[in-house]
Amino acid sequence: MIRITVPGRPVPKARPRLGYRGRKAYVYTPPETKEYEKLVGWVAKALGCKPVDGPVSVALSVYVKGRLDADNIAKSILDGLNGIAYEDDDQVVELLVRKHRVKAAAEERVEIEIREAGESAGTA
Repeated sequence: MIRITVPGRPVPKARPRLGYRGRKAYVYTPPETKEYEKLVGWVAKALGCKPVDGPVSVALSVYVKGRLDADNIAKSILDGLNGIAYEDDDQVVELLVRKHRVKAAAEERVEIEIREAGESAGTA
């Protein structure tokens, strides 16, 4: 089992944006989303995370002040862990997301628990 805490306000996965260079259009991920995904990966790497083979179960406890979409937060977290906690997020066969309200911005964070699928699940 792997446990990771990412400090700070989670950044939901934003919709891809369309840009233009001359007459060519291209699609890109907004910078805020990319930076948060990098932060998630750096925190996991700092804890010595290595990619797990096979299916995994992921539990997210999201602590936020205000409103955020749980599904888009999960997308940012899962994408940020690609190649670090698992080879690809298609290995995730079970996903649990719990949102908790906090009173102060300093308390915002995401607690992540990753298990090989089939291990008994606890609470994140």
